[in-house]
Amino acid sequence: MNPFTDYQVQFFERIKLKPRIIESLDDISEVLVACSKVFTFENLDIISNTQEALTRKVLIKQVLINKQGGLCYKANTLLYYFLLDFGLNVHQTRATCENQESHSRWNIGHGHMINILNFENKLYVMDVAFGCNLSLRPVPITDDGSEVIESCIGLYRVIKRENIVAGVYHYTHILEHRKPDTYLIESAKNWVIGYAFDPLLICKNDGDDDDDDNNNNNNTHQTQIQQLVIDDPNKDFCVKPLATKLINNTDNNNNNNSIATLTLNSFTLTNCKTGEKIKTNFDNDNLFEQFNQHLISIFNLPPLKIIPQIFLNQTSNFPINNLNS
Repeated sequence: MNPFTDYQVQFFERIKLKPRIIESLDDISEVLVACSKVFTFENLDIISNTQEALTRKVLIKQVLINKQGGLCYKANTLLYYFLLDFGLNVHQTRATCENQESHSRWNIGHGHMINILNFENKLYVMDVAFGCNLSLRPVPITDDGSEVIESCIGLYRVIKRENIVAGVYHYTHILEHRKPDTYLIESAKNWVIGYAFDPLLICKNDGDDDDDDNNNNNNTHQTQIQQLVIDDPNKDFCVKPLATKLINNTDNNNNNNSIATLTLNSFTLTNCKTGEKIKTNFDNDNLFEQFNQHLISIFNLPPLKIIPQIFLNQTSNFPINNLNS
């Protein structure tokens, strides 16, 4: 008898792991690492104006079947459903991220979706879609930040900090992160805020109370956050295309982890240990083709079929045969 649900089998296949029982923190960490190798943090449906209302069935279709990536509300939600099927005590909550470029303002209020795990009466944060700031292991929720998790990307901890975000959000904790000691940029080794959240706030999801998954609730938390991204006055994720993912690149027979980042006009590899960058700038007259080539070859994503307006705005010599092909 198959001990796995159809959804679990589908999720295992997508993250390229052989099906196994997930019951320990080490098991969960293996899943988080596998997710980091497959799921791309990207906003391409928003940029292309092809977004849909995000029910459970739509998320499965987009990410597991069509092999797209997505922002936090997609990958973290699919992980939530997967772990829930194993009977683990997990729920989702919404957070507010600090702007990760300037660290001088907050991004979209209540605009980040994370997972909270209660394991042996201890709470942990699980997040596979905070850009490429990935702990690759559940982060213990503590009051003093004394339990630090280190991954190939950096160090992570949770500290109790109430009323840090102005407004109606009553958060109790913050997740902080920094780069490893091997990083060449000294300022990157300082602890910075990732996001603020309340681990006890529970967000119910489409299908939670419906075993046969016939729930057709289009006003899910995921759809709400997606709309917040679209309506964001700061336009952090709704105008410029972005795809980023942790990859392994081989250099002189040594495996090194790098962060691959694809933007409108460039592709960058950032070494996780040192922060050293290798950047390729695209030819302005061939942006869309080069962008799609990198989506396929580096991120294993399907190419964009509809040309977002921002690409057309960059060049006057756009190849006609690429239009809406």
